[in-house]
Amino acid sequence: MMQVTRSRALVAVVSALTAGSVLAQPSDRVLDESRTAARSLSTAFNFAAEKVGPSVVFIQRRDLITPVRRDIFGRVIQRGEATFRDSGLGSGVIVSEDGYILTNNHVIADAEQVEVQLQDGRSYIAEIIGADPATDVAVLRVDAEDLLPATFGESDDLKIGDWVLAVGSPFGLSNTVTAGIVSAMGREGVLRTQRNAQGNNRVLYEEFIQTDAAINPGNSGGPMVNLDGEVVGINTAIFSKGGGGSIGLSFAIPSSIAERVLDSIVESGTVERGWLGVTMEDLTAEDRVMFGDTEGVYISTVMPESPASKAGLEVGDIIVSFDGRDTYSVNRLRNSIALTGINSPAELTYIREGERFETVAQLTEYQTYERDMLGVVSLPTGLSVLQLRPEINSYLEIPSEVSGVWVYGVEPGSQAQRAGLKQGDRISRVSGKPIEDTGDLSRELRGLSRDGVRLDIIRGNRTGRTTLYPSL
Repeated sequence: MMQVTRSRALVAVVSALTAGSVLAQPSDRVLDESRTAARSLSTAFNFAAEKVGPSVVFIQRRDLITPVRRDIFGRVIQRGEATFRDSGLGSGVIVSEDGYILTNNHVIADAEQVEVQLQDGRSYIAEIIGADPATDVAVLRVDAEDLLPATFGESDDLKIGDWVLAVGSPFGLSNTVTAGIVSAMGREGVLRTQRNAQGNNRVLYEEFIQTDAAINPGNSGGPMVNLDGEVVGINTAIFSKGGGGSIGLSFAIPSSIAERVLDSIVESGTVERGWLGVTMEDLTAEDRVMFGDTEGVYISTVMPESPASKAGLEVGDIIVSFDGRDTYSVNRLRNSIALTGINSPAELTYIREGERFETVAQLTEYQTYERDMLGVVSLPTGLSVLQLRPEINSYLEIPSEVSGVWVYGVEPGSQAQRAGLKQGDRISRVSGKPIEDTGDLSRELRGLSRDGVRLDIIRGNRTGRTTLYPSL
């Protein structure tokens, strides 16, 4: 009896579950709507991939290798002919009709030859225009016609959860497209724990877009695009364990940074970093409550006669926007300042005692500010010197009682360098005459004769002599 009852109960339960599953099945209308939404997303992916595809390139780096034969003692007994051999690969994106290509510095660093292959199969040996290890950005150029450059989007407009595509050549499989969402913004400290541990160039300006789009070795330097097919990032790193494949933690340089570095390298071949002249602190949760839920960066020090001082900034101000970018962290503001460049007017918005103000700061290089502040004098011999005095000594961390003429800098290849002079030396005598200030030194070095001028030098606790000769 008990057995029958249990069997009937089991049948009843199965029947109920079966009936429930039938009722839970989606209707044809729901299925159609789901298919329509999926097709719409696929169409968006199709559009973005087709738009950026012709702009994406495969990069093959090569190094010059000379084969050698050695005897049993390791001595070279024969050298072969030097040839180029493949030594790495990566990706890039064409950014102009005249052949400029954006990629990562670590893709091409120290390469002796870089070959670029276009989507249509054409290949070119690229010229390295410039590179910036501090942001891991590099610029190449190829002499080619009928190029289709990509367009830049606004990386600052990205939001967590936005769909993005990563395009590149993972493991050499060119024109590979993967999709994911923006997982986080403004990531920092990523490469300091990975690439730097391997002894590579240090990336100082990190403000990465994190995504779960699959990125693998070979994707580096390729574009990350939004659904409009616009470049919003340059894929540069993955966080991986073991084999080095993607585990859904990928990082891209924002286009707002990459584009600024690109422009600077194309214009001058290098990146000149701006300096504002402040020390900064992130706002704590208590600060935000105190200042009315403000997002910004607190100014704790303003250097005298600095761009910040001249723009009217004061200790206690909270910078909320710099050069059009919201400044929600010290890292982001520091990056914005450095990448704005020198002699560039930057618009700032800041809060002081609850009121919002705007100003314009004319950025400079820190070294330029320091030279002006210290009164550095440049001499034709490649020597830069300054006059020591208590306030200067304090800044240079030199005992206050030390006086005289101090060597601030020595130009490479100059007469001063050939004479063995170094930064930090003190020059006490010229041709046996004691000198009191930079004016004395400048007068004594005018019109150097063929026999040169003897200098008495103090370096640390030691004294010595050298002769400064005229240029060859």
